[in-house]
Amino acid sequence: MFQRVDLHFHSNHSDGVFSVRDVLEIVAGGGVVFGALTDHDSISGVKEALDLSSEIGIKLIAGVEISTMYDDGEVHILGYDFDPDDACFNDFLEARFKERTQKVRETVNKLNELGYKITFDDVMEQSPGPFVGRPNVARALLEKGYVKSFKDAFTPELIGDKGKAYVAPKGLDPEEAIKRIHMAGGWAVLAHPGLYKNKVKSGLEEIDLMKMIEWGLDGIEAYHSQHTSAQSKYYHEMARIHGLKITVGTDYHEGTYPIEIMNVPREIVIELLKMVR
Repeated sequence: MFQRVDLHFHSNHSDGVFSVRDVLEIVAGGGVVFGALTDHDSISGVKEALDLSSEIGIKLIAGVEISTMYDDGEVHILGYDFDPDDACFNDFLEARFKERTQKVRETVNKLNELGYKITFDDVMEQSPGPFVGRPNVARALLEKGYVKSFKDAFTPELIGDKGKAYVAPKGLDPEEAIKRIHMAGGWAVLAHPGLYKNKVKSGLEEIDLMKMIEWGLDGIEAYHSQHTSAQSKYYHEMARIHGLKITVGTDYHEGTYPIEIMNVPREIVIELLKMVR
């Protein structure tokens, strides 16, 4: 089977549907031999994943996805190969995780003010684990019949970016996230840069990347399951020009595992596999 790499997927320790074991089996079943569990603002599933990796037959490094604010929009920074026992990093992420919960409470309050009768308990019922976030709010709205599909919740009228009920992450920019990852011995990657719509354009451009490189950014997730071929090519080239790592991530949460649809050049896979210990 063709060997694959996936350095971005989620378990039910954040907004993924599956347990750590189940998501690792799904990823390994897709031919992935090297990967990283990257739950949102939490590494509570990392040790379990690392312990299970040999049994399941996949090489793993520690991973996390940290939510930050940049240019009046949300930007995510992926952290890799850090020390999961680093006390300062664990304290930092625990505070971020608690803030996520408070952010959802504020989102529910905003929805109530807009006439949507859902409670925080309704949202928690949509979470398979300790995590709660916008996806759970969307499922609660769907369950109550306020939207016809999951995606319909992510609009300017509801909980889409800058939507009427959207609550932005507080008190953290990409520079701080990158610094925290480095302090824990890891390296930092800009997640799915083609998906951000902070400006009129779609995605972050070279001027944005240069700012993050100044802050110590180590890599770019050029290959993502929702990137177009043109976006992947652009961010691949930007990474090469600026001497950054090029990474691959499905961003898998649930449903059909999308690794088959990703057209990742073989040389990128080979380069990433050199990291396998």
